[in-house]
Amino acid sequence: NFLLNLAMPSLLRLGIPWMLALSTIGFSLLFPHVSVAAAPWIFLSSAILLGVPHGACDPWIPGWVLNRPSRLLFLIAIFIAYLALSGLYLLLWRTFPFPSTFFFLLLTAWHWGSADASVEFHPGKQWLGFSIARGSLVMLAPFAFHLPEAWQVVQLMAPGTLDWLRPDSHNHHLFFLIAVFLSLLLQAFSRPHRGAWIETLVLLLLFYFTPPLLSVGIYFIAFHAWRHLLRLGSLRDQLSSADLSTPWIKAVSKLLLLSCPLTLATLIFLPWIPSLVRAMPANQNWVGPYLILLAVLTLPHAILVGWIDKKSPFISS
Repeated sequence: NFLLNLAMPSLLRLGIPWMLALSTIGFSLLFPHVSVAAAPWIFLSSAILLGVPHGACDPWIPGWVLNRPSRLLFLIAIFIAYLALSGLYLLLWRTFPFPSTFFFLLLTAWHWGSADASVEFHPGKQWLGFSIARGSLVMLAPFAFHLPEAWQVVQLMAPGTLDWLRPDSHNHHLFFLIAVFLSLLLQAFSRPHRGAWIETLVLLLLFYFTPPLLSVGIYFIAFHAWRHLLRLGSLRDQLSSADLSTPWIKAVSKLLLLSCPLTLATLIFLPWIPSLVRAMPANQNWVGPYLILLAVLTLPHAILVGWIDKKSPFISS
């Protein structure tokens, strides 16, 4: 049982994301019109299914890493700093929507790529190369395979974007395809294990056969958020000298329960986003506001995760 409990996170880290991605590909091939209609709803489901909850544990993480109790004043101070940084980003978004969106895409590419790199490598040159390669692949593939639809998602985050910025020509399409190829080439130079190449193939199929919101939503839930929760469970147990034979499901369940208050608080704030962003249509769906909410929360979250990588690199892989 002890060895099985230790092995399960590794098996699930590979198994659950791949199985969900392959199931989504099959669903999209069998029911293409249904998958297009369901894509926004599946993406929005990440507000409850691991997406927002995986970051709602953040206020407790510094206490775990610093090996000190998460007292109320300590949690409040972290929460205020978190909220202040997110609020500043939201104000910048209100004034400069397209540059803020572009920065969000770059930040997300790095954040997701470095998280996947930590599955393969300890911090170093290979880790850095794989981080850039994986992040670039995840962010560029939707544009390479579904350019008009991916650009529509950008416009949801940056309403009123100038038409001359619209990348809809053959040359733009070719640019993104070349960029995806270069990301694969960079991954080859980082020399990852065979499993990383199988996962890359699965991701390429996912991004090719499914709409952008669906593919990115599945990646966000099944690959990024799920692995982050598994990592947090290991970090919490190891830094608190907990029993390492604790089942993975128990560790993840505790984290999800811990995330409930901030997850609910985040969703309560969501209806305010349209009124805080200029030129956002009042009658549009919730995908645009939700993406902006994710963006302003991703900034402090990514900074915190980078701090974890520096303070506790032995938990990374």
